[in-house]
Amino acid sequence: MNSTPDADSSAQASEAPGTPGTSSSDVVCISSTFDAHGVSTATAALTPDSDKRRKEIHCDPRSPIPVIFLPGVMGTLLANRITGKNVWSAPNMGHVFSYMAGAASVIGGYFASATQRETRLDPTDAVVDPRGPVEVGKCGMKEDEAKRRGWNTVHRWSYQPTLAWLQETLNNPMFLGNLIGEWAKGDDEGEKAALKAVLGTHPSDYGGYGAGGPLTADSDEFKSLLRHRYEVYAIGYNWLQSNELSARQVLDGVDFIDKHTKKTTRIMGIREICRENKTDKAIIITHSMGGLVARMASQLCGGADCMYGVIHGAQPATGAPVFAKRFRTGGEDFVSKSLMGRNDAEFVALSGFAEGPLELSPMPDYNDGKPWWIFKDKAGKERMALPEHSARDEIYTKDAWYGLLPDSSILDPAGIVKKRLDNQPIPMSVHQHFKDTMKVVVERQKKLINNYHPNTYAMYGDGALELKPADGTQPPPKLEASLRQKDLETYGTVVWQGDIPESVKKEDLKAAKLIAKDGDNHHGVLKILVGGQMVTLTVQQQPVAPEQGKYNGIIHGDGTVPRWSAEAQGRGVIPGVSTAIGTANGVQMVFVQGGYVHQFCFTHPWTRWATLYSVAQVAHSIPVKAP
Repeated sequence: MNSTPDADSSAQASEAPGTPGTSSSDVVCISSTFDAHGVSTATAALTPDSDKRRKEIHCDPRSPIPVIFLPGVMGTLLANRITGKNVWSAPNMGHVFSYMAGAASVIGGYFASATQRETRLDPTDAVVDPRGPVEVGKCGMKEDEAKRRGWNTVHRWSYQPTLAWLQETLNNPMFLGNLIGEWAKGDDEGEKAALKAVLGTHPSDYGGYGAGGPLTADSDEFKSLLRHRYEVYAIGYNWLQSNELSARQVLDGVDFIDKHTKKTTRIMGIREICRENKTDKAIIITHSMGGLVARMASQLCGGADCMYGVIHGAQPATGAPVFAKRFRTGGEDFVSKSLMGRNDAEFVALSGFAEGPLELSPMPDYNDGKPWWIFKDKAGKERMALPEHSARDEIYTKDAWYGLLPDSSILDPAGIVKKRLDNQPIPMSVHQHFKDTMKVVVERQKKLINNYHPNTYAMYGDGALELKPADGTQPPPKLEASLRQKDLETYGTVVWQGDIPESVKKEDLKAAKLIAKDGDNHHGVLKILVGGQMVTLTVQQQPVAPEQGKYNGIIHGDGTVPRWSAEAQGRGVIPGVSTAIGTANGVQMVFVQGGYVHQFCFTHPWTRWATLYSVAQVAHSIPVKAP
């Protein structure tokens, strides 16, 4: 039996020579795996006496470090804690049959009413559902083990290929002393991996800003990576509840009781996973809103002591205006309308009392506190811009026509919140309860301003990949795969435009009244009475930038998170990013990237390159234990 510290501890047998689990004329290499107790195990088949080849079982003696993935909003499967029925499972489109089922789910969801949406996705009754499908790919992990590690709590199509990739790639930078995979060689087409290898490439080639330089096979950072093996877990969370409550559950874990089988499934938390791997801390990788959960776990819930470092992908670090816009319009296209509502009433039914999603609204430090709720006249002249001081007071809890919820009738269509409020000792209206909820949400947002784990790495999308030759005479260098710019634009601000008379002042607009009948079509068209005249205002309906360059609120991003939100992670790290609000405490490096859409950022070559690089940097911070 050979024990090789850089051998594959988890990969399945491959037909390629020179890699783990292969055969040659003289030797059969058998890869080992690890059971739930961390014991290395292998399975070998009996061969005829005539087969004289030597059998080698390759074991991995390195100490384990957990790599724990936290998904984004809507990325965790949810069930009803009372009935046990699954209430949220985003459509899977990865295969033919799942595509058909996913398409049917999207079509069916499109016609759900506001009452049905609120009843189905009640934050108080929702719990993480660990009964989802699992896809382990070729990483060598058994499906039962992947389920035990929480892979089945997260959306298969969006995340599980990334989990399998992490399990395989982090544990196989070398084999028998030779560099292999993305660490050693890029992909010639730039589709499945970056064009350049991780080793020997400067991080600035993939958008990196910060103190880190290129990794090499002899660098201390890469040697630190080789000291450990990396066991990949996922932790789903109830994205309808507050991110702070989710953070506590992500740290400590929760139990799921199947109402039909009576079986209890443990959804392990970070601390429990660390104990299982006999280590003090884990490496955390997040997507989207999972970054807010990790920051709250680390900085507000005492979880920093169980994290070696945090790697954020596509994090809405300071929120996103599109969330607030949907409170007045619903979704923008067929899929978003199906998932989040066809109009404001259906979106509010889903999100009005879901504190996790509410925390995605623009935070107090979004774009350095500049206004993002804008009103213009037909000529494009700005006539009113909010917030002037506080989005909480001027937009979120404002009952005026321009406030987030001027029509209280769309709150609580199923009467669920009212029923709970009626049972409390002190009576309260549903509308007042929403206002109080938003105040709590904003106070929670304030605690996150520039507040990150002390060893944080981040990456985000800023439009398409568009490199140009320096002198304009040579063809541009080859680029990795990229979506088009128009597919990656999003709302930097929300612009309402209409026939506002020149004589109307800002104070007049604030004092205007919504037309009593048909003043709000619930899709982003408002009719107000100002100065005795009716004015019609229409919001920018789609995230499409104007061809003539006139600003309409649409800027570069990843199709969901605008650059102005994500770049806050680079305060004090990225040259040119404003530090008027201060610097991002704890952030070591930020990768400004492009080419990928928000949901699938971790499948793009640039993000994968930056993820591997960042894990190596975090691994270098792990203290070396004395023998």
